[in-house]
Amino acid sequence: MSKKRYQISPIELVRWAEPLFGFGEGKATGFSEKTVTAYEAAAGIRLPAALREYYRTCGKASLNCALHEIFIPDKKAKLFKKRLTFSYDHIDEDLETFSKPGEEDYPELVKIRALPRERWGEVTGNYLLFWCENQGCWYAGIKAEDWDQPNPVVYYNDQDDVYSWAPFSDSVQSFLLDILLLNLEPKAQPDEIEDPAEIQTVLFEGGVDFQRLQEPYPFPSGRYCHTCLDTESDTLYVYGEPAENRPAYLKVFKPDENECPQGPSK
Repeated sequence: MSKKRYQISPIELVRWAEPLFGFGEGKATGFSEKTVTAYEAAAGIRLPAALREYYRTCGKASLNCALHEIFIPDKKAKLFKKRLTFSYDHIDEDLETFSKPGEEDYPELVKIRALPRERWGEVTGNYLLFWCENQGCWYAGIKAEDWDQPNPVVYYNDQDDVYSWAPFSDSVQSFLLDILLLNLEPKAQPDEIEDPAEIQTVLFEGGVDFQRLQEPYPFPSGRYCHTCLDTESDTLYVYGEPAENRPAYLKVFKPDENECPQGPSK
């Protein structure tokens, strides 16, 4: 059986990386079905399948909070404090904070104040917020119209408010892969190579098939990178195709041989 796996999923990434680079018990554990189902019942929605599967398998992994932080499902769907919530909940908070007409920071709030809640969609959409930038500069969200899709597009609030949203990634899985690789970098400190000849040399020496490395993901992945995980040497190769204002790159993640893993892989 091949020791190399190409275009790994976010779940495969966490299951490999958590025992080597995590800071908890070293296990990629998830939330129970009971917890997820209780959240869905309290919130009145069914989570998209790809996000639901991630919460069930890897939702408690320490890598989810190593840099940018996951929002967790609360059994009673309590709001805020790193819990799954909705952008409309933040609007409710804005309405309470800016209670007097004329004091609003956001022009959208003036329009929303004049509308019943069921018509807020005329001003801005409602998004399920499930990840947050480490300083709170942006949220990642899935718009209400897409909650019934298995692997929907992910958006982010591109104007540092909850009224303006733009696409972030083509699917939940591509977002998870991208954000987890970002979360992994500070601890793993990968080697980064941009010289084309050196990239080919490193791949050849590692026995990585460059053609297979460039194959597309089985899910919508947009601008994101390609991966090859060598389970025999515990090495992850991440290849980014050239883009505007950025050359091709190769990042090589490998645990420091002088350091022990943070916990056992079970």
